[in-house]
Amino acid sequence: MIDTSAVIQSILPDLHADTVAGLTFWTEADLIRWEDESVKRLSRVAAVFVLRDTSVATVGGQASYSLPPRHATTLHVSLGTTPLRPANMEELEGLDPAFRTTPGTPERWYEDKLAAPQVALAPVPAAAGVTLPVVYNSWPPELDVNKVNTALAAPAPLKGYLAMAVLGAAYQIEGESEMPDVAAHCRGRLALYEQLFQGYYGKGI
Repeated sequence: MIDTSAVIQSILPDLHADTVAGLTFWTEADLIRWEDESVKRLSRVAAVFVLRDTSVATVGGQASYSLPPRHATTLHVSLGTTPLRPANMEELEGLDPAFRTTPGTPERWYEDKLAAPQVALAPVPAAAGVTLPVVYNSWPPELDVNKVNTALAAPAPLKGYLAMAVLGAAYQIEGESEMPDVAAHCRGRLALYEQLFQGYYGKGI
């Protein structure tokens, strides 16, 4: 877990302040907002926020199941410990025109053309109570200005990414505090972090 408030505290000397109350050109709310924006950007760029949900189980005769909160893209679905193959409706219709109602042991999962954030199984589960683990890319939780949520489940190198993002955003604002060379340096560091994260974790949303 990363304490995002601690990241802000660590860069205060770079913003010429000892405390958030001593900030001259920015507010603490500004810094938190820039942190939040950078985390959301990173979730689109690299698969850093990957989660596994095991809260759903099959219901006999039910094909579709709701996906977890903050779900962005599904990476893997299992029936218990058995991996299921991803498929689309066109492929499934070619295999079995009645795939939406044919009962059996699921072999494939699909999401296209479903009305809500759901995953569906084919064949339709005949057995109930089998866990459906889902591995998925997620949207990170909101970092709010009221500091209700300051913890972020993420790898430690993300602290450096957040620091560069906040400093870059602060110093690119036009006015007395503007330092284009510092902002450009921070953007360069962010690009390097993103390249490294993509290489290690894979591309994001």
